[in-house]
Amino acid sequence: MKVLVTGASGLIGPHACAALTSAGHDVITCSRSELNAKASHHIVGDLLDSEFRKKVIRTEQPDGLLHLAWQTTHGHFWNAKDNPNWRDASIDLLNRFHDHGGKRATIAGSCAEYDWQNCTEKLGESANCLPATLYGQEKLRLAHHCLDLNTQGASIAWGRLFLLCGPHENPGRFVPAITNALLDDQSAKMSSGNQVRDFMHVADAGEAFAQVFEHNDFKGIVNIASGEGHSLLSVANLLRTIIGRGGLAPGSMPDRPDDPPFLVADTTLLKQKIGFRPKYDLKAALETCVDWWQAHEI
Repeated sequence: MKVLVTGASGLIGPHACAALTSAGHDVITCSRSELNAKASHHIVGDLLDSEFRKKVIRTEQPDGLLHLAWQTTHGHFWNAKDNPNWRDASIDLLNRFHDHGGKRATIAGSCAEYDWQNCTEKLGESANCLPATLYGQEKLRLAHHCLDLNTQGASIAWGRLFLLCGPHENPGRFVPAITNALLDDQSAKMSSGNQVRDFMHVADAGEAFAQVFEHNDFKGIVNIASGEGHSLLSVANLLRTIIGRGGLAPGSMPDRPDDPPFLVADTTLLKQKIGFRPKYDLKAALETCVDWWQAHEI
């Protein structure tokens, strides 16, 4: 199958491309920049440009679509004004994909679609959705559109992605920020660290999306996550143990009032229906992060 992968230059795109290629697919990628991903052909362009969307679908006529692209600028994407533009562009991309005979699509959603402010237990796919951000709201609108298309005969899987860790993260994100402070033998500033989060290695996330795509009889929503909850303080302490220097300063930064206290996925469906098993536990995932930042000092 010829599969178009959007957002192939992101954190999980290269891993998804490698998994799809290993499964025997002819992978075509597109993004705003050149990339080093395992694909037979790469196209540079902006998916917010309707002419580019039209060109890439008409020229390549893919049978499959793995749509990962969206606004992801750290600290900006939650309420970025172009989130509705990404929803509209995604709907148009799907329409063109189906109009040209596309058969199977898998699209990246987000845990931000859920009502995470009132969450006290693991979030299953049927949990209440009440997005607190524009990003989550527009993702949810696109999810509803995809579910509607499924009722009309489409084959679309919607993967709700939780938190990631791994190489190439923005240095302002939690794991890189703690890691780099410790590598510099500094005291890493952080909030209380009481917040519980579900971290998944980027390679596992890419593999999970590829497996969901491959599971042709599955349509609808599935969580993409490790299914394991860890407090941010325990994550920071594990990084401190791995690195062996520096210190932690929990409480040196205030907890954000809008920060959900508990954000962990129920991954029963991912494991039992899709058959996915992660390769990385938290310690192994964090070790790859430390190794990468040691080789890429900022």
